[in-house]
Amino acid sequence: MKVYCTLMMLFLCGACLAQETVLPEECASPLKLSLTTDWYPYVHSQSDAPTSGIDVTLLRRVLSDMGCELEIIHFPERRTLFELELGAFDVGLGASRVAERELLFHYSIPYRQEINRFAFRAEDQDIAAFTRFQQLIENDNVILINLAGWYGEEIEKAKREFNGFVFSDTVVKRLKMLSLNRVDAVVDDELVLCSEIARGNYKDIRLHPMQLSTADIHFIFNKQSISARFVSVFDRALKEAIESGVKSALYARYLKPECSAGTSARE
Repeated sequence: MKVYCTLMMLFLCGACLAQETVLPEECASPLKLSLTTDWYPYVHSQSDAPTSGIDVTLLRRVLSDMGCELEIIHFPERRTLFELELGAFDVGLGASRVAERELLFHYSIPYRQEINRFAFRAEDQDIAAFTRFQQLIENDNVILINLAGWYGEEIEKAKREFNGFVFSDTVVKRLKMLSLNRVDAVVDDELVLCSEIARGNYKDIRLHPMQLSTADIHFIFNKQSISARFVSVFDRALKEAIESGVKSALYARYLKPECSAGTSARE
């Protein structure tokens, strides 16, 4: 009887473990990730090496721990948004919670925090003294921003009411336009701006101390191809990877020294 009970417990435990495993159909082929351009340090695109960066490497690591593979497909930004809504891709990264997206995608647990700020030319002392984002609008400054980015309710409202916003698809182009005096401010994630200012050696550009918005950032999964059960397993694997120090190591690897101060609090 004791042997029978032991075998039964092992069987039940095995059944429980089986329920925790990823559904075979979801990893039968690589999960497709759509990316547009380099968005260092989160996405690092190179012509002579696989795409890497904090977000991409973390995603690839978690999927690998689950026995899944990742396929990266590069499209222009407008095409990517269209294809993602059509269900042509399985997973996205760097997503904040937006009501419209929740209809189409499952959200992972948060894996980092985003803080949005803006860059400006060091010579623009008026802008340096601003204490409110609204002052950029009141002074008719031209603000360059990512087409698909979400930077908080204040900026979303301003985009609808103020025609001083212009759009560009890469932070490299945006900072170059700022340096050339074609725009007055560039809005983006503070680590993206700081990293690109350092990588581009822009001596004439500064990062304003004003925080425009903060948000938890998630991976998103297409509801047409990925089940809620899969995301539940992914969340556990993601949590384990973060707690084991994988993410902290990626920040140390990709961040420029001048951009790393205070990152431990926002990871």
